[in-house]
Amino acid sequence: MKRALPWIVAAVALVAFGASYSELQRVRARFGEVTSHKFHDHAEVREFMIRAAIAETPRPIVIIGDSITEMAPLPRQICGHAVVNAGVGGMTIQEAKRLAGRVMDEGGAFIVALAVGANDAGSQTARQDFSELIEAVKPLSAKPLVAISAAADQQTNRQIGAAATASGVLFVDPHLPPGSKMTDGIHYTAAAYGAWVPALETAIARVCG
Repeated sequence: MKRALPWIVAAVALVAFGASYSELQRVRARFGEVTSHKFHDHAEVREFMIRAAIAETPRPIVIIGDSITEMAPLPRQICGHAVVNAGVGGMTIQEAKRLAGRVMDEGGAFIVALAVGANDAGSQTARQDFSELIEAVKPLSAKPLVAISAAADQQTNRQIGAAATASGVLFVDPHLPPGSKMTDGIHYTAAAYGAWVPALETAIARVCG
């Protein structure tokens, strides 16, 4: 019996390890599902709020973007028109195109500004995607569109800028001061917004008249 005891203990430990590992994998899978669900819920809630804000605001200035826009301390009004923050964290250029069609009617916005691209870093189709976004959004804006850089990498910003310029859209790429990025290298700090928001506001004011 004494000789068999170590083998029994080892067998029990092995079974326990197997059960623990299986449970760990199950928890990891569940965590992934919950995380994805939370992001999905966030986008749905944001879309509902954006649609409601646009519906309740006559001739608004709508700024479509990703988390850079969503987190931005945008002014409440520009040129006497209320500003609607249509930023949705995690949104790509292609998703922005689909969102615009769902939340706005033709000519419903006074001005639409495009501030998206942070989630398209490294994309080989950023220029084409942005061109398609512009064409989809143009009919929704009473005034010419405005676009501003929002991607973390300059290559993507250059592609977006080229698409905007080719379509006759005013594009601004403000110089951001040192310390403009959070530790993730993507999101903006208060210092960045101190340059980014005024640049966007000035660009919008240029097409107000």
